[in-house]
Amino acid sequence: AAVAKRRRRHRAMGNTCCNGAGGQVGNNSRVVTHSKSARANIMRQREEDIGQYYDIEATIGRGSIGTVARAQHKESKKWYAVKTLQTQRLTKDMIDEMLNEIDIMMGLDHPNIVRPLELYSRKRELYFVIPFCSGGDLYKRAPYGERNAGRYVAQMCDAVAYMHRFNVVHRDLKFENVLFMSKAPESEVMIIDFGLAKANYARKKKLDEFVGTIYSMAPEVIRGAYDAKCDVWSLGIITYMLLAGAMPFTRFDDEDALLRDLERERYDMTRRTMAKRSEDAKAFVKYLLKAKVDQRPDMQQVLKHTWLKGRTRDYEAAANPKALGTMESLTDEDMVDNLKKYASANRLRRIALMVIAHRSDSDSLRELRAAFRAIDTANEGFINFGELEAVLTKAGYDAKLIAEVFEAVDHDNTGRISYTEFLAAMLEGNCLVQEDELADAFDRLDSDDSGAITKDNLRQLLGNQFSASLVEEMIADADFKQNGTVDYEEFKKMMLGSSGKRMRETKIRAGSMPGEPAK
Repeated sequence: AAVAKRRRRHRAMGNTCCNGAGGQVGNNSRVVTHSKSARANIMRQREEDIGQYYDIEATIGRGSIGTVARAQHKESKKWYAVKTLQTQRLTKDMIDEMLNEIDIMMGLDHPNIVRPLELYSRKRELYFVIPFCSGGDLYKRAPYGERNAGRYVAQMCDAVAYMHRFNVVHRDLKFENVLFMSKAPESEVMIIDFGLAKANYARKKKLDEFVGTIYSMAPEVIRGAYDAKCDVWSLGIITYMLLAGAMPFTRFDDEDALLRDLERERYDMTRRTMAKRSEDAKAFVKYLLKAKVDQRPDMQQVLKHTWLKGRTRDYEAAANPKALGTMESLTDEDMVDNLKKYASANRLRRIALMVIAHRSDSDSLRELRAAFRAIDTANEGFINFGELEAVLTKAGYDAKLIAEVFEAVDHDNTGRISYTEFLAAMLEGNCLVQEDELADAFDRLDSDDSGAITKDNLRQLLGNQFSASLVEEMIADADFKQNGTVDYEEFKKMMLGSSGKRMRETKIRAGSMPGEPAK
């Protein structure tokens, strides 16, 4: 049969990430990326032993060429996930796939997409550091009520629509690749594992690689000609499983029979758990699981479905209608004041806050994430000028000042405010930065570990935003000793500011996991 003639592409690891657009591995396995902006260059790269910085502990995943382990940062005591790849066992295609994943992840910036943090390269190994999602995958919280299922599906759909908007197809959406950031009930889901993702593909040309996981694979992927709508089918499978507590298609031992089931849409909507769901929920599943691609919606149409439209993405127990976000501590006035302060801050400070925002624990930013979504009324995963203008006009700002604020927050000059750029602005003026986060930011900016931030450090970070005059200005912002560099003492003085505000002391105890209370 046609299916039997096609070879399935085996995954190198269980839940890993890889990517290649714009990257290369040299003879010493050094990874060099060529990102365009400071925001996309935030990920730290080192040609050093990761053991100097992390204690790698329990293995939480294993593949044919490497492992995924839990690791604790030696200084901050925070937990991360580290993917270790044995490069001597990698083919060129596998290396390209790994670089491809890293590059894709560096270009995506969404509340529900995992972020790349650090990359360590050695002669025979690569170590890739990402946030540790201690809450486990979607299987961990089953069974689901419809309210929670709807909230998680809405978060996933927002993230996938964002990917598609920027021409990225995931191609392996499944229960195992959607993780909870922590064990806390308010934790959101994060989409991980971009190892099989495709970026910058020709929209008019069909993809043909046989990749993914069979239980969530769209029929056209098995046939060998598909596009971004394969992700829509996979979301339909995930939604069915959340609502029904079972897989809709199960004849995995006979791929030809399975393909017939997929193409005839043979799945049970009468099972007891599914029968209890709302008509809108059942209609949503049927809407996504259309075997004929021309009848299946794209992600923009998915977001407009009745079951999702108007559904909150935030933890409802924290709802506060008087606040812009979901927490009483962040009001409209707070948000506007933070934006104004950020716009007036010097450039080095703004970049430092962006580095801190990039590495911040997702669960600890719940109120800021809610504020971001409240402004992003179109659910696009970024804030456009009109959306920010509506908020600032209401606060009494004139057109000139609104334009200045937008330009300052839109650091990479894309014409939109990304999630990380917004978080950086919200950190300004709120005393939310911890001592260890400040040290992390300095460490990233001091990319050659010289003990000071140099002009060359900033040139590498800024990418195509670099100009000699800009770098001179940034160094001058904190070069109180007037020696042409910025050491940690000067950096800390600049970040603390003249107001003498004190940052919170780090309260994460040694051995605590994300989502657990500090003692």
